[in-house]
Amino acid sequence: MMSSASISTALHKNAYGCGTAALLAITALPLQAQIEEVVVTAQKREQSLQDVPININAMSGDRLAELNIQQFDELAGFIPGLEVQEQSANNPAFVIRGITSDSGESHIEPRIAVFQDGVSSSRSRGSFFELHDLERVEVVKGPQSTLFGRAALIGAINVIQRKADYEPEAQIQLGYGESVRNSRYREVSGHLGGALIDERLAARIAWVDKGRDPYVENLLGGEGYNGAEVRAYRLSLRADLMDTLGLDLIANHQRDTAPGTAFKNNRFAPPGGDTGHFSGTALASFGGYRNGAELGLVRELDSLTGILEWDINDHWSFTSISGWREFEADEVFDGDGSHFDILVASELARGEQFSQEIRFNYDGDGQISAFFGANYLAEEGEQYVPLATDKGQGLPFFLEFLATGRGSEPGNPPAGELYEEEFANRSDTKSLDLFGDITWRVSEQLELTAGMRWTRDDKKTSYYGRSLGSPLPGPALIPHDPGNTLFIAASPGGELVSASDNFAGWSWRTVASYQFSADLNLWASYSRGRRPEVIAFNTPGGEEFVKAETLDAEEVDSYEVGGFYALMDNRINISASVYYYEYSNFQTTLFAPGAAAVVVLNAGSATAHGLELFIDAEPLENLRAFFSYGYNYGRFDSRDDSGNQQQFAGHKFRLSPDHSAAIGVTLSFPTEAGRFSITPSYSYKSAIFFDDDNDRPNLQAFDDTQDEAQPGYGIWDLSLRYESKAGHYVVELYGKNLADKDYLLDAGNTGDSFGLPTFIAGPDRLVGVALTARYPR
Repeated sequence: MMSSASISTALHKNAYGCGTAALLAITALPLQAQIEEVVVTAQKREQSLQDVPININAMSGDRLAELNIQQFDELAGFIPGLEVQEQSANNPAFVIRGITSDSGESHIEPRIAVFQDGVSSSRSRGSFFELHDLERVEVVKGPQSTLFGRAALIGAINVIQRKADYEPEAQIQLGYGESVRNSRYREVSGHLGGALIDERLAARIAWVDKGRDPYVENLLGGEGYNGAEVRAYRLSLRADLMDTLGLDLIANHQRDTAPGTAFKNNRFAPPGGDTGHFSGTALASFGGYRNGAELGLVRELDSLTGILEWDINDHWSFTSISGWREFEADEVFDGDGSHFDILVASELARGEQFSQEIRFNYDGDGQISAFFGANYLAEEGEQYVPLATDKGQGLPFFLEFLATGRGSEPGNPPAGELYEEEFANRSDTKSLDLFGDITWRVSEQLELTAGMRWTRDDKKTSYYGRSLGSPLPGPALIPHDPGNTLFIAASPGGELVSASDNFAGWSWRTVASYQFSADLNLWASYSRGRRPEVIAFNTPGGEEFVKAETLDAEEVDSYEVGGFYALMDNRINISASVYYYEYSNFQTTLFAPGAAAVVVLNAGSATAHGLELFIDAEPLENLRAFFSYGYNYGRFDSRDDSGNQQQFAGHKFRLSPDHSAAIGVTLSFPTEAGRFSITPSYSYKSAIFFDDDNDRPNLQAFDDTQDEAQPGYGIWDLSLRYESKAGHYVVELYGKNLADKDYLLDAGNTGDSFGLPTFIAGPDRLVGVALTARYPR
């Protein structure tokens, strides 16, 4: 789901950048001035954005800060081809050109690389972090494994935080807003930095403390659902050890706490409510589950990064990036989405990783530029899921469901006694990458680029699934068998089982670009992305216990042509690209029918083609306008690479709209007291499905209705802004989702596997004000 909150203020603040098919810097410039140049480093060297021959979007840190964009779902409103769905901070989904990366299992590889200062943070439960006090964000589309490693099957998001420097700087921002459903938003954020030892040592601190009250009513009384509380802090140090040798140290900490996610099923109406997707619901934990644990999320995310840069001479430089990251998350949720004591579950996830990259860069006076190096990653992770049902109310529902395929609305009162099961998956991965990339400037107009990356993985995956007691009420009459389960895939005797193996493979890219003139640049590329093999524990063929399966590496071949054209002295910019993808061994995860657990499948072959267009115009000094359009037709093929009929033949990729568009206009009014501006905008997304099975009844044993989808919808936003003449103060009034459009964040979820699909509503209209004071500007 696209957040369009940011688009409404997209055209009236300081410059931000984007490349092919993306937003470009827009500032209040005189009619004759050109759009400010934006420098990016996606290709491991500094380049002007419009000269980079790949599809890259970039947004400057000043732009992010002024727009108060602090989350990826807000960022997605600016970036064609990027979707970010935030079910919770612990359960985000990143989507680039129709391909989703959101699996929480510890052994599942991500498809989209998320980097923070050169360190991978792609693991799902640790990938969603605050975007505050940044230098810039770069979104690179298409297979980019050569540039960003193992997780960049279909693209990468590269976040560069603002480092410490020697110029004194301070800022504080206060924000407040209210929504239609009486949900309040509040924020305090800022930063402070400068020199500790002139030209030798500098420090910077940055923070954000914000919250939004729940916007879905709790019909049982008390706190509602779908809210957030976030506290994020960062300390950075800069040491210039020599004139040619510098070191940056960056430490981040973030804590997320949130009430329960508003899962709501459409079969059992809550007391005093209905089965509509967007009305109040009645959810709760029950029966003393986990010693009285309440619904909600607690997540801690920590990282420490060291970046050493050495300019060896005029042609050679050396970079070392060391990174440590750790996350721990505990989320409790009502899996059936009703007021009955049918299913309560938790996900406790943790992960720890250490990475080390070394890289040499070469620049041969403009004719040859290249980089090569190595990256080592050691990663451990675990996902633990305990779940429970009430023996008097929930267990009869499940027994009827397993016997008939449909469970009736419970008529019995809860017994207050739980039947519990649990499963866990663990992973231990050690990976080595060797990579290199070279660009040859054949002539003043023609450049050729080629790059390769070799990856070797040593993997170990472990799993156990078991019951924790007898489902029968009262004392057990026969010995308990932990390997006998109702909800989840069991391991033999409920014991831990493990499998290990090592894998290796190649990815690459080739690019040709031609500069026809200073205003026209065209490029064409062929690249291959690779998502490494996965060792999973599934129950193929309905067998009693899990068995280890190795899913082949998922690969995509990409063919793309794009270009950039500037008109009227750079007052009109047109950027566009067209692409075609071929996928093999498409890995997908689905909830197993009749079980509260997922299975990992090889869904076979798929193809996608599309185009992206962005037009940015500033025909008058105080008038700005943009239009963007993205088309992505991604479908599973009829047959796999071996000629076998595919189960998902013709299905759309999940969370992938075929069409998306946005339009916005900014009118500015400069005065002696400062500048006023108004920006209305509109964004549109066509229909999506929430799972790769497209909710087709013939593929689901227990669901006869195709309703787990979001029809196409549009969002209106509006921003009114005043900035003082010196730029020290800013006041902004804004409205997000002004028409209060109802839309879904997600549908299906755990409840779908036992006939109770659940639906999560998106946020309602929010109107607010933000006040900013800064020194210097």
